[in-house]
Amino acid sequence: MPKLFYIAGHGHGDPGAVGNGFQEAERVRALGWKLKELGGDNVLLSDFNRDYYADKGISTMNLSKDYCILEGHMDAGQASARGGHVIIKTGFNPDKYDTALANMLSNILPGRSNLIVGRNNLANVNRAASRGFNYRLVEFGFITNVEDVKIFNSRMSEIAEGVLKAFGIPVKGEEKKSEENKEEEEDMKEIVQAKNGKAQYYFDGYTLHPLASGEERRVISDMYKRHTGKNLQTHIYSDADFDKLLKAISREVK
Repeated sequence: MPKLFYIAGHGHGDPGAVGNGFQEAERVRALGWKLKELGGDNVLLSDFNRDYYADKGISTMNLSKDYCILEGHMDAGQASARGGHVIIKTGFNPDKYDTALANMLSNILPGRSNLIVGRNNLANVNRAASRGFNYRLVEFGFITNVEDVKIFNSRMSEIAEGVLKAFGIPVKGEEKKSEENKEEEEDMKEIVQAKNGKAQYYFDGYTLHPLASGEERRVISDMYKRHTGKNLQTHIYSDADFDKLLKAISREVK
């Protein structure tokens, strides 16, 4: 898994493009902070007080090749122009990170006919190529388009998550959500019995398994507690509800 070095475009007195009450330099820095919040130590931010174009920062910086570089910008144009895209060096083939970013942008900030374009007239694109860095410049929509600005502002967390996932970087909080979902699945497991004394079943969250003896129940209960630290509960259903449960579980999806 690579780490991400995020360069926020413009800055140091250069606001970049301006539109709809916002400045490009400020907005792409806001995205940078969100990337750091969600990506943690796997995200390294550039010095936001600098303009890496004006001071030729890419030409002189000492950065491990373990890092992929993304330089964030917002485009400007006619009010109707919209959509995000990825810029790489002319003659380079898009890698899996470029492709994943382009797919994410097409879903959140659509509008571009070409999602990945090659350029040889952009200073930082050329500087990064000459240094052998894994680099791309991303235009996160048009700051001059009302809808793009609305999407960028209201879905910034989703955009940041999409960037991180494009590089295979874990998103903070998702592991916790996964554990919560796992616990919910575990909580679905129980011993099922009807009031009329029918045989007991072990329900694994999907299927009812008949239990032939109390020893089978004990083994399954012990295994459940060993893995979850909790006791496997028994639920006694009314005869009518038990029959409904059997029918629902055995019904095939058409």
